[in-house]
Amino acid sequence: MRILALIALLIAYGSLYPGDFSSADENALKAFLGDWRLFTSTGDVLGNIALFFPLGMAGILIPPNRKDGATHFAGLFIFALVYAFTLQLAQVWLPSRSAALADVIWNMVGMSLGASAAYLIGTAPRGQRTRHAAVLVSRSIIALWLLAELLPLVPTLDLQKMKDALKPLLFQFDFSFSQTILHAAGILAAGSALGTTVRRPLLWMGALLALILAGKVVIINHVVDASLLAGISIGYFAYVGMAMARQGNAKLFRTSFWLLLAAWTVTALTPFSLASGGAFSGIPFATMLRGSMETAAQEIARSLFIYTALIWLAEKTGTSIGKATLGLAIWACMIELTQMALLGRTADVTEPMLLLTIGWILSSLLRESIPVPQHELGGLESGPPVSSHHPAVPHAEFSGGYDNIRENRKHMFMLIAAGMAIFTMAGWIILRSPLTPYNVRELLYQGHPFRSLILLVLLLYWAFGFPVMFTQWLARGQLYVLSLPPLVLAHGMVAWMLLRSAVPSEAIHDIVGSPILGWPWEWELLGRFLALFGFWSTAMTGGVLIASRSFVPHFSYALTGWSAGTCLLVPLAYYVVVVEASTDNLVELIANNGGVGAFLLIGLAVAIASSAGTRMALAQASGPQDGRGAAAAVWLLGSAVLIYIMLYFGTEQVIVKYDQVFSAMQFLLSSDRSHLASPGELVLRYAAVYCALVAAIAMVQYPLWWLISRGRSQAGVRAAPRFPHSAG
Repeated sequence: MRILALIALLIAYGSLYPGDFSSADENALKAFLGDWRLFTSTGDVLGNIALFFPLGMAGILIPPNRKDGATHFAGLFIFALVYAFTLQLAQVWLPSRSAALADVIWNMVGMSLGASAAYLIGTAPRGQRTRHAAVLVSRSIIALWLLAELLPLVPTLDLQKMKDALKPLLFQFDFSFSQTILHAAGILAAGSALGTTVRRPLLWMGALLALILAGKVVIINHVVDASLLAGISIGYFAYVGMAMARQGNAKLFRTSFWLLLAAWTVTALTPFSLASGGAFSGIPFATMLRGSMETAAQEIARSLFIYTALIWLAEKTGTSIGKATLGLAIWACMIELTQMALLGRTADVTEPMLLLTIGWILSSLLRESIPVPQHELGGLESGPPVSSHHPAVPHAEFSGGYDNIRENRKHMFMLIAAGMAIFTMAGWIILRSPLTPYNVRELLYQGHPFRSLILLVLLLYWAFGFPVMFTQWLARGQLYVLSLPPLVLAHGMVAWMLLRSAVPSEAIHDIVGSPILGWPWEWELLGRFLALFGFWSTAMTGGVLIASRSFVPHFSYALTGWSAGTCLLVPLAYYVVVVEASTDNLVELIANNGGVGAFLLIGLAVAIASSAGTRMALAQASGPQDGRGAAAAVWLLGSAVLIYIMLYFGTEQVIVKYDQVFSAMQFLLSSDRSHLASPGELVLRYAAVYCALVAAIAMVQYPLWWLISRGRSQAGVRAAPRFPHSAG
């Protein structure tokens, strides 16, 4: 039901974008109800069909029960009809959208086609659903591949169109390396899925390729060119070669994954033409929804195929779905950032969000799948058994373990959602309060304050929560002890995307300075931010690590990795933030005009505050019987005093600016420049900020530590959960 709810939410988002509701003309509702035209435009019809297609598929494949298929379909049909009509009715009050009853009809056509496709892909009795889920994902990858190649699926018998479709191949040489490698990678990825669902996959692949070539000739807006022919040839011959080698599916999965990843990257960055003034959109699907519905449907189908196939292939090669999704999402963020420096490209948050959504859906489906014993795995010519890298496990034990994991994760996400709601409401009150410093109140975009606040809450969770994952990762030993620098880089890159979308650029300039080196796009601004945030990330990770010593497996490995990474990152951060600063807004606040000792004192204060918040989270996560509550309370009070002393000596006490004399802490904690806080008021404001910071860290980290604590208690161990340092 959660997947169905997510699909319904995405449909509403696509139908009501951009959400600029306003009063409608007095005759608008009457015109909407009286317009019975069936056909508007080809793109509009295809877009409305595609919009409800996933709802039909998911409604059949993931129903709450299968006792009565006809009753279930009738209920789904009625729900879709009412939902589609409601969304179209709401568009009457959207001046940027055109409401039409015909769209409701095409929505229902899309839902019916999705349901029909679900029956074609195959359903399974309720008792066999766990094994069937893996087969369903494989068949869905094949279906998405065909959709990506053949949308809009509208054939024509126009002879002239068929001739035009062959002209790029016969009369002109139209070749694109990026499209060639994408076609070849698509064949290998789809072939990998095909080999796990049917017998004689080579024959099936040949038939599907013939269908694609024929479709390119007869389907509107498609052509056959040299890139398509070369990609199909390379992909199919590589597929046949691996089948003839009979080395099993493992090599095919690895090759398909890396080739598809390379194809996705090359396609996303082509043409690679650097330019300044890149754009970034923090609104999901904004660039797709502003253009042609047909083009948007093709782009979404291609993205769904690539991301689903990549996560599935990574899982088949031994990487967990969660790790694969996170890694690919970070890679997508880096691609989007690079696109901001390319001519004619607009980066947005759509691709990372799609990846995270697909990863969540696949995790929900595949975590219930029964692993297939190793002796059942075969090569490309094997039968339809679903391959898996897991060893054979008794069904009851396996499903029971996953039931616990699923319930724990569900509870964790509920805690996170509740926390985000609390932070959003609190942030709205705080950022509107006259007692809040003016430079903090100016963070919200005036045009989209609520969206800006939501992104800031996401940034808060990312900044405070991800260091918990750092500690678990560093504890694995071997090469993982060297992972702090790349993890800090990834931490900063995602934080940059959230912050850049949430606050005005002037606010970022006030912190890291304006560009002075003449670099293209915003690379200098990004580099300066990464150095500053990397200092914060490193210090906070140290605090989390020290506070969670008993929860971190192989603590010595984690401490060694953090120490080595800190020795590399902190000097680099000091050089960029202080020595090569492009503004004095930060340097003048650090004692001794940015002295090294003062800089390190501030970092140590951040680490101690982080440690206090982590201790509070651990005290709640481990339960009252653990005895951590009293120690955490003592540490909380002691840390408040210790941090104040460190900040007193680490920040400048005499700043002459704006015809006034004040301290750095007065400047940071006063409501504005005209009303500087007195010493007594300054202590009260510091106490409020300290308590709010520690409470925020504890609230963000509590669900993560709770999940780790539950896993440890269910495993029946007293020490930290085992993460083998010898494993990759």
